[in-house]
Amino acid sequence: MKKLRKMLDEMHKQKIDMSDEIYVINVGGYIGESTKNEIEYAKARGKKVLYMENKNRIESI
Repeated sequence: MKKLRKMLDEMHKQKIDMSDEIYVINVGGYIGESTKNEIEYAKARGKKVLYMENKNRIESI
């Protein structure tokens, strides 16, 4: 299971690298740990981060 999770995390990072921005689907303001890591990764690479529910977005991680 850990091997699969690591593979998926790397795949998501590659997709972030290929994108101009990411869109976070944060229903009810919830953002899980993996998504927080992906947001941090995207921001570190200068990617724009959009949130479904802007009122609950993360300003900094």
